Amino acid sequence: MPDPTPPLPPAGPDEVALLIDDRPVVVRKGTTVLRAAEAAGLLIPHYCYHPGLSIAGNCRMCLIEIDKVPKLQIGCATAATQGMVVRTATPRVKTAREGIMEFLLINHPLDCPICDQAGECRLQQYEAAYGAGTSRFTDEKVHWPKRYDIGRSVVFDAERCIKCTRCIRFCDEISKSRELALFQRGDHAIIGTFPGKPLDNPYSGNTVDVCPVGALTWKPFRFKARVWFLRDVPSACAGCARGCNVNLGTYRNRVHRMTPRANLEVNRYWMCDAGRQSYAALTEQPRFERPLARPATDASEPIPWDEAVERAAALLREAVAAGADGVAAIVSARLSLEDLHVTQRALQAIGIGRVAVAPHEEGQDDHLLLRRDKTPNARGAALVGLGAPNAGRVKEILEDVSSGRVRGLLVVGEDPIGDGLIPASDLRRLPALVAIDWWKSPTVEAAGVALPACGYGEWEGTLVNFEGRAQRCRAALKPQGETEPVWRILAALARPFGFGAEYASASAVFDEAAAGIPALAGMSYRSLGTGGAKLKGA
Repeated sequence: MPDPTPPLPPAGPDEVALLIDDRPVVVRKGTTVLRAAEAAGLLIPHYCYHPGLSIAGNCRMCLIEIDKVPKLQIGCATAATQGMVVRTATPRVKTAREGIMEFLLINHPLDCPICDQAGECRLQQYEAAYGAGTSRFTDEKVHWPKRYDIGRSVVFDAERCIKCTRCIRFCDEISKSRELALFQRGDHAIIGTFPGKPLDNPYSGNTVDVCPVGALTWKPFRFKARVWFLRDVPSACAGCARGCNVNLGTYRNRVHRMTPRANLEVNRYWMCDAGRQSYAALTEQPRFERPLARPATDASEPIPWDEAVERAAALLREAVAAGADGVAAIVSARLSLEDLHVTQRALQAIGIGRVAVAPHEEGQDDHLLLRRDKTPNARGAALVGLGAPNAGRVKEILEDVSSGRVRGLLVVGEDPIGDGLIPASDLRRLPALVAIDWWKSPTVEAAGVALPACGYGEWEGTLVNFEGRAQRCRAALKPQGETEPVWRILAALARPFGFGAEYASASAVFDEAAAGIPALAGMSYRSLGTGGAKLKGA
């Protein structure tokens, strides 16, 4: 005798109970069978469905069998109902999926070895899991243009496209730029752009993310690394105040790509193109990997860490001794919360009371993710007591540098010379200029002592976005040369001034900040997890 049907679990007034492959599932009313199966840990294969887009129902890969319904149904568009009994692996379903896979592969080129999507391609995965393994098609395939720039940073291979329309729906519904459409009919249908309107919206890279095959590829990543070599490290984008959740794809101690990581509270499933390429500065900008000191007349030269810290402390001590108004600091809101917390404490120990946090603004906030504020931690700077970014305060300090009223300046993570805020000659005349940064900026080259810090992806820390959500950035790379996290550099620099705190890790710094800042009360790296947490009262 066949096994009896398992009993249905109780469902609330806004819920329905159903069976999927004899597994009891309870979901909210209106939930599709595909989503209900995902909630139960069951995979219903699909191409055209994406949780962030409207339902198209055109790939037919998610066909399922429902008791008492004569025809197979698509799971992505069929709402779960009370008492529904669903089968996802019956002979009818398997045969239908084999046919769909055969149709999808009729005109598809067999170029998996050279395709950037290989290893992440659902066509590969589903053919192995659900395909028949053979094809009855012997005629000439339909050929389309290959490897052409459909936009500024996106390459299109029309022969690989399975017409799932995810990219079209993204441009219509999410970016609202509407560059893409489906032209022609039948096996001659092709995705394309409208005349004179290439795929150049600020979020074009998301069309590559949603493409389930290798039809759309991201030009900066093409042929850089095989995806199975990459190690994805969860982090947060530092390109603006949004703090999109991302994965840093690393290989051989280098970031090769950044892709969005789903977080419905921050960026949903998307990220902007500028943030996607923000990691490129790590290799495009000249790094300096050892402390530098500049004698009065010569160019900067490397020196040991201990000597560099001693020289920097001596310069700052002389400037502080000359008077409280004669020494100042300019601090970056691109630093982590841990860096900013130790910076604030170190400045107090050194005796620098005049501090400005530099703003960086560009463009305007848009309807989706982009923020005008290009600093990822302006909220964190205010939280630790350094103050919000203030262009007027930075300008006042630099004017006093030019006039000679400020004789000592500590610059942490900023480049006022490169930003055009002050001539290099004015900073070079300073008796005491100490710079801390990750790259050899014009300000670093002008400094009396420059201390090398870890760059993005090399440090562990926390960013607080404009909405007050604290999010972790995990170290994905081994630091270059002798670079150190900013918090460790500032602690060492302040130690000759009586700063006695010792930190074993960035986590220890965060714990100290959380103990002293009410908005962070009760938080820890463990509680932040991979999605972050809102500040108390935010």
